[in-house]
Amino acid sequence: MLFAVDIGNTNIHAGAFENDQLRATFSLGLDMRRTADEYAMLLRAIAADKDVVLEEITGVVLGSVVPTVTPIFLNALKALFDVPVTVIGPGVKTGFSIRLDNPAELGADLAANAAGAIACVGAPVIIVDFGTATTVIAVDERSALQGGAIMPGVGMSLHALDGAALLPDVPACGSVEALGKNTPDCMRAGVVRGGAIAACGLAEHYKRILKLPMSTPLVVCGGYAEAMRAYLPANTQYMPELTLRGLMAIHRLNQK
Repeated sequence: MLFAVDIGNTNIHAGAFENDQLRATFSLGLDMRRTADEYAMLLRAIAADKDVVLEEITGVVLGSVVPTVTPIFLNALKALFDVPVTVIGPGVKTGFSIRLDNPAELGADLAANAAGAIACVGAPVIIVDFGTATTVIAVDERSALQGGAIMPGVGMSLHALDGAALLPDVPACGSVEALGKNTPDCMRAGVVRGGAIAACGLAEHYKRILKLPMSTPLVVCGGYAEAMRAYLPANTQYMPELTLRGLMAIHRLNQK
């Protein structure tokens, strides 16, 4: 089995793959105070609860966008598994070309999302990750990541509005009307509906400037993706485990 770990700014997601099947998923809150021993203990407990035998893990891949946590979690993985760990970063093969000014700046999560989307739906493809930040990236017909955009995420935007006088703390839940009739609904309309419109608008713009087919798939993932689905085009493909599947694809490529 392969153990894949995605360390994000808010949560740590992991998955145990047996061949192409995702047998179990793990989720931990990111805590800068935790030690490697604590992370190892938590992973062992969750694995036991989900009937995942750690001794059956034959490969480990790690993607992280939190550099301060990466070495701590890497030590936890090394304590649990007696196998090499593939860490996503410069020098690791991704399976696609990166057309950025500095390819080394590409985050591990965006690299994994692109790899996962190419593996699952092919290229071209546009990927939106509704996470702590909302990211939109475009991959052209030659599997080249051409660039994208980063915006404040849903939770981050609502929290920012909460800091203004007279604006309440509003959760991003429930049905959201585009035309708000009170302050909380107006805030949700702006952040949720506005975020969906911004992501879709960027996707359509990328199709035009990169001359991609209008039928280019739109794939979405991330913690807020399920809440945003109702406000996205009907043919949008929701892939909650896209990042983990991308980590698996990158790991396999680097084992060949």
